[in-house]
Amino acid sequence: MKDQNIPDGWQVVKFGDIAKHISKRVEPSETDLEVYVGLEHLDPDSLKIKRHGVPSDVAGQKLLVKKGQIIFGKRRAYQRKIAVADWDCICSAHAMVLEANTNNVIPDFLPFFMQSDVFMDRAVAVSEGSLSPTIKWKVLANQDFLFPGKLKQKQLLDSLKSLERNKQKIDEARFSLSRLKKALQNESFDGYEMTSIESVATVKTGATPRRGVTEYWNGTINWMASGEIHQKFLRQTAEHITEEGLARSNTSLLPKNTVVLAMNGQGKTRGTVAITEIETTCNQSIAAIIFNEEQCNPLFMMFYLEGQYEQIRALTGEGRNGLNLKIVRSVLVPKMPKAEQEKLASIFLQLYYAEQTLNEKNTQLNKLSRILIKE
Repeated sequence: MKDQNIPDGWQVVKFGDIAKHISKRVEPSETDLEVYVGLEHLDPDSLKIKRHGVPSDVAGQKLLVKKGQIIFGKRRAYQRKIAVADWDCICSAHAMVLEANTNNVIPDFLPFFMQSDVFMDRAVAVSEGSLSPTIKWKVLANQDFLFPGKLKQKQLLDSLKSLERNKQKIDEARFSLSRLKKALQNESFDGYEMTSIESVATVKTGATPRRGVTEYWNGTINWMASGEIHQKFLRQTAEHITEEGLARSNTSLLPKNTVVLAMNGQGKTRGTVAITEIETTCNQSIAAIIFNEEQCNPLFMMFYLEGQYEQIRALTGEGRNGLNLKIVRSVLVPKMPKAEQEKLASIFLQLYYAEQTLNEKNTQLNKLSRILIKE
């Protein structure tokens, strides 16, 4: 950047001038520290570490972290995992441990700068590798950034800390809502007889029309893939099939209010549930549960099954096998009066909308934090 384009109070610095790389290794079996932080314990766009493991969980050399130092996920930087340690601990070797160079930066400002789009876009750009892109310190340290002087840092820091306090309040509200929801999902059914899904619903799956036959695709019939189950309320699908694709495959049209459950899928997808608000077909990785609406409220059943997520996933055993229709049909649901189901469905729906409102506010605050520091 040319000098005439540098705003007053800003300067061009190399990242290695504002941050120090700390690389002290430790064997988990030989440390007295009680906390282990892996990349799985870090949340995107959150400087707070909300969960952790213990050293006995892991083997192999890890990195030593002192309270106040920054843990930055150098592998898959696009996940935006940066946090500040609240204690002395050890962390994954797939992270980078950093601390501020106090000659050039206010220590509290550095993690906020690293959350900015300016930093993260560069971190992603200089990562090396295709499957698990990783950042090398020497490369990162040599990157030039337009960076505020200490007076400007202090001004920005006041705003950034205010945003962070609001984010923490939202996190606390989300946690309280989550606890209330789980309590309702776990305790509202005590005393009720349980029955299998197959006794109150029809359970089937779909299929994928042959991809190579163009006449089967890009029609007007909705076709749902298992990844779309994260929508929770399915209102549209990314792909559509034709009448011929429907007729020449083993999929079928599902009515509105079908509860769909992912039998397979990457990461946390397996066991996730949603409900359809449109007529749609689906692929073979989804169990479509069409409840008898004279006996059951489908929305209630969707929220109930959501609360059974871990138990449903555990039905496949410790391996990586997926669910199947036989397993899904055997899952137990409460046999309770439909009027009671409808009351609980209304409460769950209100909690869901409250969660969505908090999530949207958190997203807005994250965006503000990231654009406060920009070139």
